[in-house]
Amino acid sequence: MSRRTLRRGITAAAIALTASGTMAVSAPAAQAAPLTPMERCQLGYSPNINYQMTQYGNATGINYPAGPNPPNGIYPGDVIKVVIDPAATVAIDYWGTRFGVDGHNSPAPSSFPFPGWPRFSALYRFNNNPGGWVASGNDPNPYNPHALRELTVCTHAPNIPVRLGVGINDDNLGDNSGYWRYWLKLWY
Repeated sequence: MSRRTLRRGITAAAIALTASGTMAVSAPAAQAAPLTPMERCQLGYSPNINYQMTQYGNATGINYPAGPNPPNGIYPGDVIKVVIDPAATVAIDYWGTRFGVDGHNSPAPSSFPFPGWPRFSALYRFNNNPGGWVASGNDPNPYNPHALRELTVCTHAPNIPVRLGVGINDDNLGDNSGYWRYWLKLWY
């Protein structure tokens, strides 16, 4: 046997030993942790709940879950996002002055349900059944409403079970027509 053949044989044996040694000590692949509801929302995964809401301009409000006194339907750990139909508008008078969910950029007078908040806008609040109004976002006051637009980004639910109420900040619903449409999406 020549030196060259002997070297090739030793090199091949060393490579085989290294490969088999590596195979013997390699750990199994780690399982990826499941995605959190916030991660699934941010990555655009399908929500667990995709609930279409149509809020008529001449109605005081709408809620999730639906009904006159619904149970809580949003729980700690859930993530909420609202997708607004930009084409849906509410006429706030008989002359057809129309607004989307952001309403008019002027503060409402004292005759409106939420003075100081944008006139003719869609405002939301969380409520715990049976506990009452719940603070949300960065505002510690549970009685203050929030612009529906705040929920167009992935948002953590409050830390107690709640339901969602959305109303229109208008002092005369009788002359309104049209509707706003949006989809409430929940990941849990």
